[in-house]
Amino acid sequence: MLGLCLTGWTCHLVADAQQAQVRATFERDAAKIAGDTGARLQNYFDALLALKGVLTVHPGASRAEFRRFVDELRLTERYPGFQAIQFVRAVPGAQLASFEAAARREVPGFTVHPAASAATHFIIDYNEPATGNEAAFGLDLAALPVHLQALEAGRDSGQPVAGARTVLVQDTLLQPGFIVRAPVYRAGQPIETVEQRRAALMGFVAVVFRVPDLIHEAVDPRLASQVAIRIEDEVQGAANADRLMYDSFAPGTALLPQLRSQQTVQVAQRRWHITLAGLEGGRYARDYTSVALIGLAGGVISVLIAALLMASGRSRRLARRLGRALEDQRAFQDSASVGIGLFTSAGIARCNRGLEELLGYRVGELAGQPASLLSPDGGDPFAPLCADERRRGELQLRRKDGTVVWCLADGRALDGTGAANAVVWSLQDISDRKKAEAELLDVRRGLEHSLAELAREKANVEAAHGDLSAVLATLRQAQDSLILSEKMASLGSLVAGIAHELNTPIGNTLLTATALSDMVGDFEKQYAAGGIKRSELEAHLRDTRTACDIMTASLRRAADLITSFKQVAVDQTSDQHRRFDLCDVVRDTLATFGAQLRRANCEVRLELPASVPMDSHPGGLGQVLSNLLNNALLHAFEGRERGAVTLRARSLADGQVELVFADDGVGMPGKVLHQVFDPFFTTKMGQGGSGLGMNIVYNIVTGMLGGTVDVASAPDLGTTITMRMPAVAPTHARAAAAAAAAAPSIAG
Repeated sequence: MLGLCLTGWTCHLVADAQQAQVRATFERDAAKIAGDTGARLQNYFDALLALKGVLTVHPGASRAEFRRFVDELRLTERYPGFQAIQFVRAVPGAQLASFEAAARREVPGFTVHPAASAATHFIIDYNEPATGNEAAFGLDLAALPVHLQALEAGRDSGQPVAGARTVLVQDTLLQPGFIVRAPVYRAGQPIETVEQRRAALMGFVAVVFRVPDLIHEAVDPRLASQVAIRIEDEVQGAANADRLMYDSFAPGTALLPQLRSQQTVQVAQRRWHITLAGLEGGRYARDYTSVALIGLAGGVISVLIAALLMASGRSRRLARRLGRALEDQRAFQDSASVGIGLFTSAGIARCNRGLEELLGYRVGELAGQPASLLSPDGGDPFAPLCADERRRGELQLRRKDGTVVWCLADGRALDGTGAANAVVWSLQDISDRKKAEAELLDVRRGLEHSLAELAREKANVEAAHGDLSAVLATLRQAQDSLILSEKMASLGSLVAGIAHELNTPIGNTLLTATALSDMVGDFEKQYAAGGIKRSELEAHLRDTRTACDIMTASLRRAADLITSFKQVAVDQTSDQHRRFDLCDVVRDTLATFGAQLRRANCEVRLELPASVPMDSHPGGLGQVLSNLLNNALLHAFEGRERGAVTLRARSLADGQVELVFADDGVGMPGKVLHQVFDPFFTTKMGQGGSGLGMNIVYNIVTGMLGGTVDVASAPDLGTTITMRMPAVAPTHARAAAAAAAAAPSIAG
């Protein structure tokens, strides 16, 4: 047992040494990755400062000279991390028109975008290489608050400044990037104070990076395949998605939890925190061959020691069987590893060499000494025994040098003559076993402590689970509130649209009524004067009839609009289940959007049969159509002068109704299409989009209406949304079950 314990301990030490070596290798690799990234960034910043120096010395550099300078840098060979090099020119607001005209003379079609009002405009004037970066040319950064804040910080500090994480307008892959800008001041002007630097500012030189390209170029490929890397920008109060610059922690990647490192890289006036984790296999794999060999050798040695101990035990048993016949003459013929002594009431009568070596005495020194000499406390450790009595136990004996040794004692009386009783004691050194037992006791206590720690951690995890459950409930409540707000906002849009539509008929009625009042007044004056002719009376009657016809038609148009609005408003603010005609709901909803569709120059094409009867929830259906129309007006026709929306409806043979909403707009890329039904996902965050419109559409169609919804779209090919729902809506319980079964695969 002792040999196996020693073998296990040795294997543990070897495994720990291997782990320490792997950890040291990983730490060196992590430091190298961080150092290489920082060094590469510094090389890029040096190139940026060189360009700043060129423009400071030669402020009138032309586009061709700027392009030649960039070509001489050989970006693809020497600076592959650069996406683009730019010169951002500071243009006072009063000079914007003249600047744009001058630039258009050099580059036909040049346009400053987006349109913004500012005291100073920061316009990307030079942009190289031009191919692939056309979208950034002419961009006014004063209209973009995040970029404007970084520009003002660089202008006032006079130092290069790195921007926050952004998605570059010229990057079709939507990969994270960032921009480093250095201010350029007019030569010869003082720049010691902030006011002087603002007055002397000519513009900025900027380097545009895509982070994946930078990491691929900076990190040794041999290490990139062995280490997972996550880079986060140090931005106080920002969401995790806004801080994440790069992440190769792909789901399902086999990581080594004990190999993690945190590094920091200074990027201009910002700091990046780099988290690195080792991957299983390859560079950080552990070699278990040596541990297995040590374990095998230790096992063989332990078996040999066990065999030796078994042989020793058999020898002792043979000696005891022969003891009475051979008496004390044979008592000393035991193995040299065991101490044997003949003890009487007078002391130590005789002993073998093994006992003397065990206790550190020379040959013959123990014979005749009192037994108390061997006791640590001065007593007699070997008590007399009765005839044929045998005693076995563990005791402590004092060596000649004063140290104490643990022994396994086995004693047997030779005869029962009273006080002079002679006892043969065999003593075996078990100090190593006692030491191992003490170590095992320490290990047991350590395990008990670890179990207690695990119990506390379990309690902490359960408490954290409770907290997360409470947070989840709060988030769900917040989502419900936002969905209600979205529905109320849609109803507000209806009110605005119907108010605009009512303005024309009511205005016509008021104008006609005013004219009729004037005509009646004139007629009363003529009547009072007594000079009314028959022709004048007939003319007055004709005009009166015409005015009444105009007022009747206008008021009827207003009444129809109000009736449509009342039905749509009541339906959208309740979950009423009733019979209705789908075609009427479509037309009523479109009537409330008439003004918005005309402003957007959007044509509506209806392909509807005479009637599509339904027994369902018209309010939910109207909410779906309102959200789809709002979504199309906000997203589909961006950058286009006109567009068209097509609505098709038909009854299917299986009791289903199909409603198709299609537009010929800009369409959606695959990544946006994959997330179109996700709550809070929008490509217009901060520009009128809440991210809940399509989520509400999905929830109403699959839940309240008990149907399904499919979306087909591609860039520049428009979007088609196909909804299939039963003509007779299911109950709430069945609708909830249908919603759970029809969860879209694209939502993951």
